[in-house]
Amino acid sequence: MIKVEFEGTDGAGKTTGLKYFIERARQRGLTVVETREVGNPHLPSCMKMREFVLDPTNNLSGESMELIFSAMRIESDIWLKKLAKSGNAPDLVVSDRGFFSHLAYGLHNTSEEFVNGLFVDLMAKQTSLPDVVVYFSVDTQTALKRRVKRGEAMDVIEQKGVEYQERVRDAFEDYLSDSDVETYDIDANRELENVKAQLDSVLEDLISCL
Repeated sequence: MIKVEFEGTDGAGKTTGLKYFIERARQRGLTVVETREVGNPHLPSCMKMREFVLDPTNNLSGESMELIFSAMRIESDIWLKKLAKSGNAPDLVVSDRGFFSHLAYGLHNTSEEFVNGLFVDLMAKQTSLPDVVVYFSVDTQTALKRRVKRGEAMDVIEQKGVEYQERVRDAFEDYLSDSDVETYDIDANRELENVKAQLDSVLEDLISCL
């Protein structure tokens, strides 16, 4: 079972890419379980925590938000380990966001000291890191246009604005470059068909590892 984490700032196109990647993997005959780091759809408790923490009206501090995010991570990791040990473990578990989102977003939601203490010193040791990260790299204006085009109400993270997203993107790239986790960089500024071709190449690499 290979754990694949799709990462990128809001508007990078990672969720669209993830859906395509899963469809193609299933067409190739692979068994795939789709999940999400914040609000694991397989766990009602995580869905409830996600709704609470992302509601702007709750006006939570950054530290409180990150602690709730870490609780969701722990519950998801327990679920993931049970899945791996089951008799019907899938070929791929594909997650919309994961450990590196906690680092990149948390760094600018709290402080480097808080993030390192909670996620680097604790969560990285208590929970499983991904086997592979698929990172969607996108420039600020392209991401902004996509977020506007979605026409959805912004959650508390998206409301932090463009400059916040730029800092998060830089943090993603720094954390990933320092990590030993295998990372595939997707040029998400390109047209959708080109992005799909890049994802097809990633899928072929992963199939060769199964």
